Amino acid sequence: MNQLDTTEMLSLFQTTKEQRVNFVEEIIGRIEQGELDPLKIHLQIKSMEEMIGNLTSNSNYKTYLLDAAAVNGKAFDYQNAKFNIREVGIKYDYSLCNEPKHSHLKLIADSANEQLKTYEKFLQAVPSSGFNQVDLITGESYTIYPPSKSSTTSVAVTLK
Repeated sequence: MNQLDTTEMLSLFQTTKEQRVNFVEEIIGRIEQGELDPLKIHLQIKSMEEMIGNLTSNSNYKTYLLDAAAVNGKAFDYQNAKFNIREVGIKYDYSLCNEPKHSHLKLIADSANEQLKTYEKFLQAVPSSGFNQVDLITGESYTIYPPSKSSTTSVAVTLK
């Protein structure tokens, strides 16, 4: 196989939705048949994800992309995709509002969130058998149990 340059490599991934679905199905099938090593495939995927993340978060790349898209208008079709220029990730800075009610509510919310985190850590430490507690106001007795816990087993990869 001839050495591909960067542009030629990227063009391999310029596909239709059907081609992308077929690509995934083929990889899964070849893993099931024992033709491909899932560890090697996962390493390759993680490497691609890192490269894609680095590229799409690069401010120069974002500027070039926006400039190129702006030539075509706010919404346009390009090859097998629809492109739209729009505002994303809108954030508000309320610190400039100089509004005391918002500041007071924010203080209450932050305090409540901190108390909730602390209490949740306490509940996580409760033994599985639970323990009895008495409400000092009503005198009612009840048993506290730890929260249920669930997780998914996965393979973590750290690229070198």
